[in-house]
Amino acid sequence: MDFLTHIGKYLAVDEARYGNILGMAKSIERNPRLFAREDLWYCSIGIGTLLQAVGMRLPQQAVSIAHFSGDKRTIAEKLVTAVAKSFKTIPGVMGEKELGDLFAYLWCKKYSKKITYTMEQRLFRLDKVNNVPISPGKMRLATMADKELVVKWSHAFSLDVERGGSWNTPEPDVTPRIGYGFVFLWEDEVPVSMAMMAAPTDKGMSINHVYTPPELRGKGYATSCVAELSRHILRSGKEFCTLHTDLANPTSNSIYKKIGYTEVEDSVYHAFEMPKK
Repeated sequence: MDFLTHIGKYLAVDEARYGNILGMAKSIERNPRLFAREDLWYCSIGIGTLLQAVGMRLPQQAVSIAHFSGDKRTIAEKLVTAVAKSFKTIPGVMGEKELGDLFAYLWCKKYSKKITYTMEQRLFRLDKVNNVPISPGKMRLATMADKELVVKWSHAFSLDVERGGSWNTPEPDVTPRIGYGFVFLWEDEVPVSMAMMAAPTDKGMSINHVYTPPELRGKGYATSCVAELSRHILRSGKEFCTLHTDLANPTSNSIYKKIGYTEVEDSVYHAFEMPKK
């Protein structure tokens, strides 16, 4: 992929920090049929041979941005200009907080739009799993026989965490994730919690879609599932795991720290006002 050839070495300097974009780009490189080439969008911002920032957008998704060097206000202005050449509307932007905030402000000013939803996030990294108490049960790989449950819980996750539609992006199709072996369940006689792997890079893997039904919360199932899935990722040969948390949920932030996750940086997701259908 030309994009990875051009910017891969910059993203690889800190795979945890830039894992979202790097993982998506590598997934597309491994499976070019994931999306039609014309449906993908990439850009790079720099001065001469010095690369300062990159942007990436998958179909129907927000723009993901990453910053390497340079004044962030200037970089944000250039990113907005680059995005505007291809899109008049986008669902939102996600990335490091200061750059994401600047991009959102400039985009909304340019197009007289409003920010309809914001999630303040924090990126965490884990290199070793702490010895945390494990709840009754065990983790297992989800199969296609679990698809109905995974779809149900994925939708519930969207309602709980992504505020059901506030992100302006469609809910992901879980079928490929199950097929790739990326979906795991914690089972205490019956499935009680779920977590998924995502965005694999050479050295790391991300964990997302951590969900436990409300009536089963408070029993440590999610903690156990994330801890065991983190161990699974490290045992597979990866050096680290990452995950994003919602800063409005202090419980999950506390849980992940107990497992061994440490803070990398604050990030943000801004959803923008979209044309009415």
